[in-house]
Amino acid sequence: MRLAMSCVSGLMVSCLTVVSSYAQTVAPPTTPHTTLTAVAAENTWGDLAAQVAEPDIHVTSILTTPTIDPHLYEPSPAEARRVHDATLLVANGAGYDAWMEHLASARSTPAPMVRADSWGGWHKGDNTHLWYNLAAVAAFVGHFTALCQQVDPAHTAGYTARSQTLLAAIDAVRAHIAALRPKIEGQPVAATEPVFTPLADSLGLVMKERAFQQAIMNDVEPPASAVAAFDDDIRQRRVRLVAYNAQADRPSVQRLIASAKQVGIPVLPVLEIMPVGEHWQTWVDQTVTNVADALGVTP
Repeated sequence: MRLAMSCVSGLMVSCLTVVSSYAQTVAPPTTPHTTLTAVAAENTWGDLAAQVAEPDIHVTSILTTPTIDPHLYEPSPAEARRVHDATLLVANGAGYDAWMEHLASARSTPAPMVRADSWGGWHKGDNTHLWYNLAAVAAFVGHFTALCQQVDPAHTAGYTARSQTLLAAIDAVRAHIAALRPKIEGQPVAATEPVFTPLADSLGLVMKERAFQQAIMNDVEPPASAVAAFDDDIRQRRVRLVAYNAQADRPSVQRLIASAKQVGIPVLPVLEIMPVGEHWQTWVDQTVTNVADALGVTP
């Protein structure tokens, strides 16, 4: 899917004036000293939420380690309790973190949840790796900000100010992508999973080997024909870059990465969970720079 280069300021106005349909109406806390908390399924969305909500709403994330495969994750009873006790919930949605939906449905009282797949540009069957989709990220920030203001109206101004700062940072990443795109668009690339695809689309890159990617994402071995096509494109140097999901390692992937390195095709590791200590905007912006470096152009 293509990342819409929509105006963030317009998005901010619409998202802050209307709370999105997927967030329930909730009453403000009745006790002035109540500690408000938000729990995110993944730290990619948790970091974005924290940049808007902290220090007025405390945000924690369940998945925080890049070595965990979110598709195969099974939450613990302690994490179920965190979800049960949270004021707000945050998830990627799109079937990516269905375990979070299950935990939320097990609560004795419902809690509002902000899901990135509620971005108007996403449809069932589209790419689920929405943290690399800048339009989806900006929409999420707007929706989450509106919900924070609803549950905690006393700190509305703070949420607005922090949200505007974050949206400006998203715009800066968007500008970086726009500056790089004319230098690399149309170049063929490949990936072992569709994690990188939304960002590749925004850069105008032509993504190949989609059958292989889909199989790996679904935790099954790719068909022999897909493996052979991928290997042939590498050996014939028909791709300029191979991206791989460093959190989903398997022998078929490692063989392709080794083949790419052997013939001098750059390889780009990408992650589904941010490294500890990063912010979303610096992490994604660095990935854009890494793509430019791999393709031999000035970012």
